[in-house]
Order: sequence, then structure tokens, then C-alpha cells
Amino acid sequence: MLKAAREMAARISSHSPLVVQGTKMVMNYSDEHSLEDGLEYVALWNSAFIQSDDLIEAMTAFLQKRKPQFKNRL
Repeated sequence: MLKAAREMAARISSHSPLVVQGTKMVMNYSDEHSLEDGLEYVALWNSAFIQSDDLIEAMTAFLQKRKPQFKNRL
């Protein structure tokens, strides 16, 4: 179990810190609010993330078939 937990942690940490934090915030918010409110909150987070340097880096890295180098900046 510890091996699987470490593998999952490594996989999560390979993603943009902005995305990881945003996902945690959305999940926590959605747990305590209605479906409609949760979807509006997701839309708010997504619209903010569209302007981030990390999204551009993720897209560029995907097209260049390399691992992204996230800067954790909006």
C-alpha cells in the first residue's frame, strides 16, 4: 500500500501545482455545496487557470513530447 501511495504522490506532484491546488479547492468546495454551485466554482477556477503560464507550458510540452517544467505562475 505504501508503494502505491508513493507512486500516486509522485504522479500528482508531476502536475502543475496550480492545478493540484485548484483541484483540492474545488473538491472541498463541492463537497459542501450544491451541484450547480460546484459547477460554477469549477468554471471560475478554470477561467483563472486559462491565463496561467503553466497551461501554456503544458500545451507546449505536449506538442513537443516532453515533460513540462511548471513555474506555478498565473
